[in-house]
Amino acid sequence: MGLPPKMSSLIAAGTSICGVTAITAVAPAIKANQQETGFAIANVVAFGTIGMLTYPYLAHSIMTSSHQIGMFLGLAIHDTSQVIGSALTYATVYGDEEVLKVAAITKLSRNLFLAGVIPGLAYMTAKREGAVKASSSLLPSAAEIKKYIPGFVIGFVGMSALRTAGDISLENYGSALGLMDGDQWKWATSVVGSEIGSHYLLGTAMAAVGLGTSASALKGVGYKPFVVGLAGAGVVGVTGFTTTMILTTLFL
Repeated sequence: MGLPPKMSSLIAAGTSICGVTAITAVAPAIKANQQETGFAIANVVAFGTIGMLTYPYLAHSIMTSSHQIGMFLGLAIHDTSQVIGSALTYATVYGDEEVLKVAAITKLSRNLFLAGVIPGLAYMTAKREGAVKASSSLLPSAAEIKKYIPGFVIGFVGMSALRTAGDISLENYGSALGLMDGDQWKWATSVVGSEIGSHYLLGTAMAAVGLGTSASALKGVGYKPFVVGLAGAGVVGVTGFTTTMILTTLFL
């Protein structure tokens, strides 16, 4: 539909991976401007919120197991906070806490694709804009991959690995990383991940994007990004449903 390539990349990343978090992570890597970032975030917030409010009831009417419903919510809704909100709604209305656990695990697993998508988009953008030598191979070299991997991606993967190692060691040996008991590990992950990370750091990033986005700039792009966002949300919803039914039929 003639959208700028960077805006298309942001909408695709936000719709398919993890919503606003993906957009704010990808935007600096591909050097997207405020207008492109603002429109992509508006898409994710609008259509993700619709999914958050409607999918718990839709899933309850067409699916039969907690694993199916939780996986569907984790795959079909854009943003991590929206997935948790929808799963909490389901747990509250229908009294099924298992849905919340499955939805959270599914969504966090989906978020891991950021580690590959961000450097890939950064490299393709640089290649398209001539920042990578024209004579270079279609496949980036190790030096080029390192250049286009933002530091926060390394941090994301590292913290995910640390959390996984802590959970596994706690379950198998009764001590997280050989340093903390269950209560201490739960407190540490809650403070670092939920309170500091989700509430303060992510909230500050969202505020910065909002303060840097001009309403007049948003007006100039028109309706096309929202048509693309609606289509993307529909594709993700159908794909999420189909994937859920296939995987739960094969493995559960």
